[in-house]
Amino acid sequence: MQRYAAGRVGYRHEAKADQENKAAKDERELACLKGVSTFRSSHELGRFSDHGPMDEIPTLDSQNSKAMAGKMNEVIKPLEWEDFRFPTQKETFDFFKKKLPILSWVPMTTKDTFRADVVAGFTILVMVVPQGMSYANIVGIPLVYGLYSTLVPCLVYAALGGCRQGAVGPTALVAILTNAAIDGLLTEEECPAFFDGSQSGAQSEVCPEELAKLASLTAFITGILQIGGAIFQLGFIVQFMAQPVVSGFTSAAAFLIALTQVRNVLGFSIERSQFIYVTIGEIANNIHKTNPINAVLGFSFFFMLRATSSIAKKYKYFAWLRPLAPLIMCVLGSVIVYAADLDTEHGVEVVGDVPGGLPPFSPPDASDIGRVIIPSITIVVLSYLVASANAKTLAALNNYEVDAGQELFALGSMNFVGSLFSGFPSTISFSRAAVANSVGAKTQFFGAVTGVGMILALVLLTPVFAYLPNFVLGSIVMSSVVNLVAYEDAIELWKTKKSDCLLWFLAFLGTLFLGILNGVLLAVSISLILVIYESVRPQVSLIWRVKGTTTYRSVKQAPNGEWVKGILIVRFGAPMYFANMAYIRDTLYAMMKKGDQEEIRYLILEMSPVISMDSSALHILEDMARDFETRGLQLCFANTGSRVFKLFTKAGFVQKQGEEWFQPSTAGAVSQCLIHKKLGHASRDVVNREYMKAGPDDGEEETKDTYV
Repeated sequence: MQRYAAGRVGYRHEAKADQENKAAKDERELACLKGVSTFRSSHELGRFSDHGPMDEIPTLDSQNSKAMAGKMNEVIKPLEWEDFRFPTQKETFDFFKKKLPILSWVPMTTKDTFRADVVAGFTILVMVVPQGMSYANIVGIPLVYGLYSTLVPCLVYAALGGCRQGAVGPTALVAILTNAAIDGLLTEEECPAFFDGSQSGAQSEVCPEELAKLASLTAFITGILQIGGAIFQLGFIVQFMAQPVVSGFTSAAAFLIALTQVRNVLGFSIERSQFIYVTIGEIANNIHKTNPINAVLGFSFFFMLRATSSIAKKYKYFAWLRPLAPLIMCVLGSVIVYAADLDTEHGVEVVGDVPGGLPPFSPPDASDIGRVIIPSITIVVLSYLVASANAKTLAALNNYEVDAGQELFALGSMNFVGSLFSGFPSTISFSRAAVANSVGAKTQFFGAVTGVGMILALVLLTPVFAYLPNFVLGSIVMSSVVNLVAYEDAIELWKTKKSDCLLWFLAFLGTLFLGILNGVLLAVSISLILVIYESVRPQVSLIWRVKGTTTYRSVKQAPNGEWVKGILIVRFGAPMYFANMAYIRDTLYAMMKKGDQEEIRYLILEMSPVISMDSSALHILEDMARDFETRGLQLCFANTGSRVFKLFTKAGFVQKQGEEWFQPSTAGAVSQCLIHKKLGHASRDVVNREYMKAGPDDGEEETKDTYV
């Protein structure tokens, strides 16, 4: 009997244990349906964490966590007039310190940095004197304006620019853009000799001084637009220029620049044109006029410049050749012309007299703005694109940061002030900035040194330019732009993404055959079409469950996942708005139609990438929800961001659908669908009671984090 009683007691205990185990199992199953784990030990929780046990995850305490969140919110918080207050003295100083970088680099100047900046400043001066005159020749104006366009920008950028190694002044790309902007715009009143036929040649040859005024006006408008862009934070516009498009355009522009200089190397005049077929035709028609001595010397100097560049890159000992080579060629060419009397005996063209002295104060005539404002926009975009890329690269190499908005303001200021002193548009030169970095420039002071050196050159050295041959200037330009032809980019794009390679060639060929400005327009149009296409047809990801977890990933990220029966989970990688909702709607309906055979009755939209939504998208989702309801289907949302959830709430969409169909996680959304499938349409109250009983558990905390 005792044994029987003991057996009965044991049986009752086993039965009770089985009952408790069954209850625990049911509780775990319900928790899994809700996406909430019932495991309590840190070891068990660690199974679902990428970092190991939960208590080993390093976290800040509550006070510091809130402080960190506050700091981050200061960055993204929109301006509210209620928050306006007068700045403190420290805030005022910090503001001007940010807007006037000279207040930052002057205090950090030491004896060593001063010495390094002086060396760098005069090194850049040696480069920019011949380059500046060469680029003025590309614009089609007297060479001295290339020096004017270096002096003022160097001084202004030293005070306002944020890139410590940023060498500013004329560049080949901006020069040919300026030429395309102003060439042929002179009126009969401004250049009567061109229109009455008394002098042959292009306007740049007949009336160079009048064309220089238009170039200064272009710099004036460019500066105003850049300053305005900085004030209204419009620098993001350059992001619409895709890298393959910019590379293709730049390569074509470099090719055109080199062709324009062939006339200086061969020694005969040709019609200036921004169309490759016109330039090549002119060269072919006038090739019989080639000056043999001019051509031999011109190509010889070109190959010597290329050779010195290669030697300077290959052998560190000869690195000094890189900045000094252009000046050496100018001196050597002048000596040869003077000694052999090539200008008078053999018809070799030389620069001639260059006016000395400081640039005159000559504000441009604002009444002519309408003539050049459209092409000036092109210069604004591309000059800022080049400058910002150079500044960011140099800042990364030297472990400091630059403010893109401040750079745009600095570029605008130097172009605006430079235009008042006869300058044409300028920007940061990649080649000169690279040299400044290599010779050890430490602060923006080196730019001020270059500016002061240019003053001395204008006052003292202009007479020595009289015998400088044009073939030297042409060879300097050709040597400089060879590196801009980025054929390596095209080869790499062909290997990695052929569609981007096609864009490169479209921009390249469009610029060559349609002209510089039309080529820029084509490049921008292609970039915008790309942006619109990617926005209208956002990336679509199928989501499924990672085996053995409550984690959900895309099919491509987790190829060995599991499909939840009767549920389709989709994620669109873009905001939802009027332009892409037709594609999103059609895609979802097509997928649900495919899913009819698999008895898919639930569609979960994983909304984490959808950071914004307009009213058109909302209306389409409401129509879909109503249509789904009539067909016995159900629409559910997971990971909805706070901005979109507020829109849903204000529009009454949450109330119409039911709050249970807006879950803070994909696992929670799946749980809601499974509970609804199991319990039927009466599950709303059941689910709400279950979540209320759960209290401040993992799912509740996630809800707060998602919607706050």
